[in-house]
Amino acid sequence: MTFITENIIPGNYGKKFTSDADDPSEKSRLEAAIMEIDGVTKVIFEDDSPFDFTVHTDQVVHVTELQNKAKALGFHIIAKAPFFPLF
Repeated sequence: MTFITENIIPGNYGKKFTSDADDPSEKSRLEAAIMEIDGVTKVIFEDDSPFDFTVHTDQVVHVTELQNKAKALGFHIIAKAPFFPLF
């Protein structure tokens, strides 16, 4: 594991995750829990994939913080892609 894979780096790209939350009420509960984490500025659920979302931060946030919040609600989340786009 590297610093980039273990953390969400502040900036324009955010970090993509996938989750087992698929119901709109589950997504809103998960979004509210993630927004409680210090440094998280936005949680954006993708329209084309019901299970994917992107988290944007204004400071470095450890991925396990998000995973622990999701576990407390009975969900699982997994980091999906590198934080920066590959050209």
